[in-house]
Amino acid sequence: MAFSKPNARQNRIDLNHLGASGDIAVLAVDGFDAGDLTDIAGSAERAGYRTVMISPKKGLITGRPQGGDEMNFVVDAQPGEKTASAFTGLVLPAGAASIERLRNDQDARLLIADFLRAGAPVCALGEAVALLAEIAETTDPKSDAVLALKGDLFAADGDDARADARSLFIKAMSMTAEAA
Repeated sequence: MAFSKPNARQNRIDLNHLGASGDIAVLAVDGFDAGDLTDIAGSAERAGYRTVMISPKKGLITGRPQGGDEMNFVVDAQPGEKTASAFTGLVLPAGAASIERLRNDQDARLLIADFLRAGAPVCALGEAVALLAEIAETTDPKSDAVLALKGDLFAADGDDARADARSLFIKAMSMTAEAA
């Protein structure tokens, strides 16, 4: 009897349904961890969400996955052009240089605060955790990833923290959409 090997391929992204579940804002500036973005965008797009790049910088921003080559991303909007209500959730990818620039940008801070006030899901990774905690006016959980739901921060730590936060972020957006 022959056994078939399970297929490890992920579900394909259905371009006809991309954005059908909503838009996810990704707030970043040059120097962000592109690996965080590609990981979460892939999961989100498979669930029907579209990622929208938000940055204080116009045009293109650059990111780099750990140990990888620099990647360019087209900026779709600047903070202040759209509010949290235009999106289903917010992603803050890691990257010390990016996070420091966002920390010093008033419009970026106001956009993050708008998501927290709205109770929308926010996923902060790496260095972005400290910025999210600062804007939420809570103590920094010193973790690898944080998921904010209804303004409360839930920290994840350990080897699978980012993957767990990514998965829970997608589930939280789906549950939020169903409840609305």
